[in-house]
Amino acid sequence: MKKLIFCFDGTCNDPTDFDDFVADTSITNILKLHLLLGGTLVNESNVNTAPQSSYYYSGVGTYGSWLSRAFNSVFAPEFADINTILQQAKQDLARYQNQEVEVFIFGFSRGAALARRFAASIDVNVAFLGVFDTVAAIGLPDLSSNSRPASDVVFENGTLASNVMQAVHLVALDEKRLAFKPTLFNQDPRVLEVWFPGVHSDIGGGFWFDGLSDVSLAFMLQQAIKAGLVFYQPTDVNFTQLHDMHGLAICLDDIDIVPLIDGVLHQQQRGHHLATKTLAIRQLCVHEADNPSNQHTAIIHHSVMDRLNQVIEYRPVSLRNSRFRILEVSGTLSEEKIGIAALRAQQ
Repeated sequence: MKKLIFCFDGTCNDPTDFDDFVADTSITNILKLHLLLGGTLVNESNVNTAPQSSYYYSGVGTYGSWLSRAFNSVFAPEFADINTILQQAKQDLARYQNQEVEVFIFGFSRGAALARRFAASIDVNVAFLGVFDTVAAIGLPDLSSNSRPASDVVFENGTLASNVMQAVHLVALDEKRLAFKPTLFNQDPRVLEVWFPGVHSDIGGGFWFDGLSDVSLAFMLQQAIKAGLVFYQPTDVNFTQLHDMHGLAICLDDIDIVPLIDGVLHQQQRGHHLATKTLAIRQLCVHEADNPSNQHTAIIHHSVMDRLNQVIEYRPVSLRNSRFRILEVSGTLSEEKIGIAALRAQQ
């Protein structure tokens, strides 16, 4: 059966991100996944007979003039880039309407929201949905720490679409910006939602110093392989096809996966007055009916504990007096624990 993969990148993210090392930027985990799946920088316009084909869509805020890019990156109106991206993905899927296909979807940030919405809008089953730190709000950022993201681009709630067989959601434990509040899934046996150390782009990628985001990428790769996808080794990617219009090229150093538990955590620092208005601690929780549930316990990746034990100054405040279970290296879940002290006792 033909495998079709659809990859939706984050806000303002596209392949040119690899060329700004001064600003500590690089390509995201979404583009890395796409390239490791055999994708190129230009989506195929014709049906092919390869066993799997990957389609990549650059993020909201990367289309049109500089003015429209700026407008879309901030407000993400439904009629602009969001509609353009979704319609293109649907057209790419429609080319295979006469074939039996297996669909896999990936996304990061607003691209994760688009991935979830795309999955819900198509009339074929989705074998695997893998998303990094979903941010679904559009329009003006909701700066209330007490509300879930408003004006979803996904659907009316966080319920996984009925046609999705399996979903994996990797969430940033240390992100504090209110404009980046995560859109969690509602509790569902088909969903594996795991919290990782780092801020938004330490999970979905986009930094040149990407050791932390490679931790979450390696985990997503493992889950996708279990679901049936085949990935190239980074050294086997055909880099001769990865030149842009200016002759700049993505290379092995851009997609090599080197997970670093003690990698740079890119926490944003703000003055006290601005911080009180725009920052808040993320609540470690599982959602049920779009609200935090006392009946279910959040899952943190073992890398949170590993970093806590290796990096002296790492003390994730979202864990303070919070209930959680640890997803161990073996893949098993620990018994329920409470607070940072429980992790230190685990040493």
